[in-house]
Amino acid sequence: MKTSASFLAGLGLLVAPVLGSPAAAQSLQVPASWRWVTDEPARISTVTDKVVDSTFTFVRMAPGWHITMGTGAVLFDPRYFTEGPFVLESEVFHFPNSANTEYGFFVGGTSLDGTSPRYVAFVLRGDGSVSSWERSGGVTRSLVDWRRAEAVIPNDGKDLVRNVVRLVVTKKEAVLKANGLDVLVLPRENLPLDGQFGFRVGRGVNLHVTTLNVTSRLAPTRD
Repeated sequence: MKTSASFLAGLGLLVAPVLGSPAAAQSLQVPASWRWVTDEPARISTVTDKVVDSTFTFVRMAPGWHITMGTGAVLFDPRYFTEGPFVLESEVFHFPNSANTEYGFFVGGTSLDGTSPRYVAFVLRGDGSVSSWERSGGVTRSLVDWRRAEAVIPNDGKDLVRNVVRLVVTKKEAVLKANGLDVLVLPRENLPLDGQFGFRVGRGVNLHVTTLNVTSRLAPTRD
């Protein structure tokens, strides 16, 4: 769904990163308990319209968070982790001044701030494509190469777009959904999906994420 700036303003979201209004220069708060690991050395900033390659912005902005990346990164709250069957879901507003790089979830995070971080990414891209990969000890292994998914609303560089992203992990498989439809399915066997989770956001991406909901399935399932 393409989304107008007036619609976002009605939700209380900042439209200044696109429109360049003076409100963009406001200083906001970094989420207190969150951490991040950047692809390249970078400094976090709380001024949303001053992001360059060596900086990025990750701030609280009700509802949710605003994320503007210079370099790419994983962003996570180390207090939380998943194991067994679980579901992650986020509502993401993708700004038209974004690079055509990834945004979505990572799961199975271990040693994220150590010398051998490991995680599995399930991500979308502005051209409407999806992909998945595993990152371990500085090496990236592709699980699913980039491919077009009709359920993903692409960003045409002119309008804000909204995608609801959901990752459903069962005992047998991991299913990435966009706007209620399956866009990627991977067998869970040999995939390290238990661990820390959060956002994976690529270089040059500008997002507002209103939610990050996690559900752990405690009752027995049929899978």
